[in-house]
Amino acid sequence: MLLRMRNLRQIIDGAGGPKRIAGASLNTKWPISAKSIYDWPQIGIPDRHWPILIELASATPEELYEANRSARARRRKAESRAA
Repeated sequence: MLLRMRNLRQIIDGAGGPKRIAGASLNTKWPISAKSIYDWPQIGIPDRHWPILIELASATPEELYEANRSARARRRKAESRAA
């Protein structure tokens, strides 16, 4: 059976949303604001924050990598159309 990978928005929602992720980040070396997390579906999730998503959303590194790759590809495509 082929499992469909979640996109970044679905992973963030699965983690409890930006406020919960921001709260969890306070216990790390790299705290982040909820406001910054709202940008992740467009720009990708920095890998230093992956452990939070792995824990809170039960995401795998492969899922995060693919979701980031897809988000960044969409952004590049949109930027090239705007240019």
